[in-house]
Amino acid sequence: MTPQRRRVLAGGTTAALLLSAAGALIPGAATAAEDPVAPLSGPAFDTTAQQLLAAEGVEAVATNAEGQVVVYATTTETALTGEAASFVNDHSNVVVKQLSAPLSSLAATDVVGGAGYIALDPATPTIGSLCSIGFSAFNAQGDPAIISAGHCTEDGLRTDAYLSLPSNDDAAGGTQPSVAAPLAELTYSQYGGPLNTPGTGDSLTSTDISTWDIVNPALTTLPRITDWSTAAQNDLSLQSTPVRAIGSAQDGAPVTKSGRTTGVTSGEVDSVNAWANVDGRFVYGFFTTALSDEGDSGGAVFQGETAVGILSGGGTFADGTPLMFAADLQNALAQTPGYTVALFLDAPVVTSAAQLGAGGTVTGTGPANTTLVVTPAGGTPFEVAIGAAGTWSFPAPAEVGETSYTAFARSGFSESAVTPFDVEVLPAAPAITSPANGARIVSEVTEITGTGVAGATVTLSGDVTGDATVEEDGTWSFPVDLGIDAYSVTAVQEVDDVTSATSTSAFAVIPTAPVVDAPLAGRTYAFADSPAAANGTGIEDASISVVRNGQAVGSTIVTDGAWNVALTAQAGDTVLEVVQTVNGQSNSTVVSYAVAAAPVAGGGGGGAAPGAGAGSGDPLAATGGGDAAPFAALGLGMLLIGAALVTARRLRTRTNV
Repeated sequence: MTPQRRRVLAGGTTAALLLSAAGALIPGAATAAEDPVAPLSGPAFDTTAQQLLAAEGVEAVATNAEGQVVVYATTTETALTGEAASFVNDHSNVVVKQLSAPLSSLAATDVVGGAGYIALDPATPTIGSLCSIGFSAFNAQGDPAIISAGHCTEDGLRTDAYLSLPSNDDAAGGTQPSVAAPLAELTYSQYGGPLNTPGTGDSLTSTDISTWDIVNPALTTLPRITDWSTAAQNDLSLQSTPVRAIGSAQDGAPVTKSGRTTGVTSGEVDSVNAWANVDGRFVYGFFTTALSDEGDSGGAVFQGETAVGILSGGGTFADGTPLMFAADLQNALAQTPGYTVALFLDAPVVTSAAQLGAGGTVTGTGPANTTLVVTPAGGTPFEVAIGAAGTWSFPAPAEVGETSYTAFARSGFSESAVTPFDVEVLPAAPAITSPANGARIVSEVTEITGTGVAGATVTLSGDVTGDATVEEDGTWSFPVDLGIDAYSVTAVQEVDDVTSATSTSAFAVIPTAPVVDAPLAGRTYAFADSPAAANGTGIEDASISVVRNGQAVGSTIVTDGAWNVALTAQAGDTVLEVVQTVNGQSNSTVVSYAVAAAPVAGGGGGGAAPGAGAGSGDPLAATGGGDAAPFAALGLGMLLIGAALVTARRLRTRTNV
């Protein structure tokens, strides 16, 4: 994208700074017809301007298209005194314009990606390039900088950058750009190959990038990209997108650009891994369909919150669709002397409690894979890694008392906002030893016991309330009468008038297991004798549920101390679980037994008569085997005897289980 080249200032560098204070750029210079006339440019104008600015009431000196010197003053022309009055009276091409008040800066001091700037050559300061900032950055020493396109510098000749006033830029509907403030000094520029050669269409060293170090200490670079919606307020940072990462352009995905001419426009990445010939120089990057125009050069190209490119060139497809080309950001940065893009890092968040027991841990969240820098009040800063999951932790101080901290996240030279927080370390909590946390105690609990600091008062809260004193041996106890239910008890202790951290035990008192009278455990039943019901005794009004081999069978209520649930016959090994529930707390009894398979109904079968053949025709000849019927009967008898022996052995085995 060709930068806009305009006659932007009249006079030398000194005049340029004076005109920026007046908020005006001078499109040209003309000579008035009358004599004598005041000088309009060159050293003579610079000297005159300096003398006039020293006069009381004069705020700025400039020239206009009519060939006049314009004196901006807070007084009327007749009220001017000294050299100012003489200069106005002695020259025919001088006009005085009265101001309501002294001039003040209209531009905010925050610098963001997409904002406009003017690049000037100190040797010819009346001509400059109108371009756009790509991203806020850092130089190799960590000093604030910005990144833009290399072609904006005219191969390194235009070394001075000035912020343009947003409300006067094209993206805000302005027609005459004006200087808002000095910005930066050029430190590196490459357009095409190394040393601004044309480059080649196959080398990653072909790029389009410039780096500028900030020279105005009043400015603050922010890792954000403006959407130009607040240009009328001359503060482009009010509505902006944070830059959280740098990456490669994703082909076919949405992409956005921000620049001083067309503002924010969007499209899609049309292709990647491209070498484009941009006005005779090869640049490695990618194509998009986002709209751009002259003056957008150097602007930010991004996908979501990831910076991916620097606007380099553009045109249109044959059908009129916009075509924009951007230099690949990561590749371009690799050509610079150690410049990096500034990243927006979320401030760390503390997730642990403000009060911790001795030996506790301070925990929190922050940007993944960065470093947390923690500074205790009056102490030495230390660093903690923030992991890939975005979490961090460090041990709380060993001493009882409160400590104030500040913490911020750091990645390279990028830093988040600072998070202040306090951590109060309390005396150690008293221990609850019985019932232990998670314990299930049958029938009742008559005492809560634990350990603590000798002489301290332990206060219980939750489902049990009261106080106990820690004995000399470090133990304490508190009598209770807790029946079947779920409980949670919290304990603290007072040590030297300081309340300790808390300890909690959540436990349950459960009913006794139900008594199962039938089926008998370990018994093997014949199918015909399979138990028709499970029955037994339990706690009055308790709920009884029966589960057989993982499947619910039925449920009932204990009445007069007894319960009964019907069973259907089911052959095979059986695990029967009987659950007794009171107040939501349960206990169970498991009974294992077996039921033999049901007998198979007997029956005769037809067949060939003795001596008959298997097929049609004459009977087969006798083979000398004799009559087979007696042997067949004997074989059946042996099978029955064998089956009986196996069944008896199985019964003995089951009985001994």
